[in-house]
Amino acid sequence: MQVDLIIRGATFPTAPGADALAVHCGVIRAVGNFSELQGLIGPGTDVLSLEGKAILPGFIDAHTHFVRVGLERTFYVDLSDAMSLDEALARLRQAAQERQGAWVVAQGWDESRWPERRLLERLDLDRAVPRQPCCAVRVDGHLVVCNTLALARCSLPEGELVDRGLGHLREEAAWELLEAILPDRTTLVEAIAAASRHAAEIGVTAAAEMSGKPEYVRAYLHALEEGKLKTRVFLYIPLEHLGEARALGLRRGFGGELLRVVGVKAYVDGSIGAHTAALSLPYRDQESRGTVLLDIESLARAWRKASHAELQVAVHAIGDRAIAAVLRAAKLAGISRYDRHRIEHLELPTEEHLERMEELGLVASMQPNFVVNWSGPGKLYEMRLGAERDSRIDPHALVLKHGIPLAFGSDGMPMGPLYGLSGAVSPPHEVQRVSLEDAIEAYTVGAAFSLFAEGELGELAPGKRADLVVLSADPRTTPLEEIRVEMSFLGGEVIFRR
Repeated sequence: MQVDLIIRGATFPTAPGADALAVHCGVIRAVGNFSELQGLIGPGTDVLSLEGKAILPGFIDAHTHFVRVGLERTFYVDLSDAMSLDEALARLRQAAQERQGAWVVAQGWDESRWPERRLLERLDLDRAVPRQPCCAVRVDGHLVVCNTLALARCSLPEGELVDRGLGHLREEAAWELLEAILPDRTTLVEAIAAASRHAAEIGVTAAAEMSGKPEYVRAYLHALEEGKLKTRVFLYIPLEHLGEARALGLRRGFGGELLRVVGVKAYVDGSIGAHTAALSLPYRDQESRGTVLLDIESLARAWRKASHAELQVAVHAIGDRAIAAVLRAAKLAGISRYDRHRIEHLELPTEEHLERMEELGLVASMQPNFVVNWSGPGKLYEMRLGAERDSRIDPHALVLKHGIPLAFGSDGMPMGPLYGLSGAVSPPHEVQRVSLEDAIEAYTVGAAFSLFAEGELGELAPGKRADLVVLSADPRTTPLEEIRVEMSFLGGEVIFRR
């Protein structure tokens, strides 16, 4: 048999001893030594020599917000790299001048990086953008600050989730406002195209979209029809749309090669940065213990309905109190370990929690870039939780020790496996540290397993789709910060070349 493509001369960190790979009709046909694969070369075979490069399976981001990643590049005012409150406000002021009369929506601010070390407030936005509605979403997505004109769109009463004095909306209140100002479909399609281009640039060939709301799904279908989707996207439907999904008969695996349904996403708590992650002990800098957003009985009922519909459940639980609630709900629902239900983030589990996760067959979907961003002396987790809790947050090593399937993603903060890898292999605390091999596996094999895609993705092996990433050097011998993505392949086709 002759093949379409042979790549030779590179190192293969996940396939020791190999120096070549053959692809035919978008599928890997052979991995081994070039001398063994030469017989597959025919008149139409492209032979690509990549001396000095390294080839890995395409990275799989097991938890991200793909449309949001695109909107950050096409629609939102990007505050992710603003290094002070004044710089953030200056960007909003400039955007308001450029968008006269229109909404100004910003994304990605993180006060823990600013010298002021305080949250944005309504009066800040009123000074920067006084004559048009403006809101700014914190990096974690669980806190939105509004100016007075934007706050007028919030119909919810003052309370735990709404502080009109500060202009702060948390959790459901924040999401309700953002739903009301959702961009049009054309903007969403262009955002998906931008996210797909960005994913290719960072070596991500598949991603789990954790915000599979109906408007986004329609935009994905249009992007697919227009040829603008070049990433394999796995959709998680918001729990509030579970009834509609069941009525339509949607099940895990519905869809095609580039777009398919996996399950539903539920929230049990918020974030550490917004003080809404549910903790057993109060925050270091507030008396609050966070917020439980979904009670155990309601989650158990939803879990049973989703499982009956053959939909995987991915449950957002960051704090130890939230994780305990999820585990009680899982037991009450009588879940099967073969359903591979997931806990998202899993930042503050105890040893007992991990033992129960292993018994229930739950998957740990974690984000090592959080460690890079916020763990360690003087960073956000220490500020919010204190040094002791920071020292045991994001315990990747303990998860593997307990034999729990581990999948890595980014939550879009930022999307970038090479960035995230350092949070797993060179973290500030020992409990977070895993080997490079285990970290890469969590971004490939483990992520594929979490999406029921291990039969086609995640490995350089015959029969798997030829989704590949070419790195400038072998990460086993070169520091991660010196490595960049040179090429990305989707089904054997080049989707990015530096």
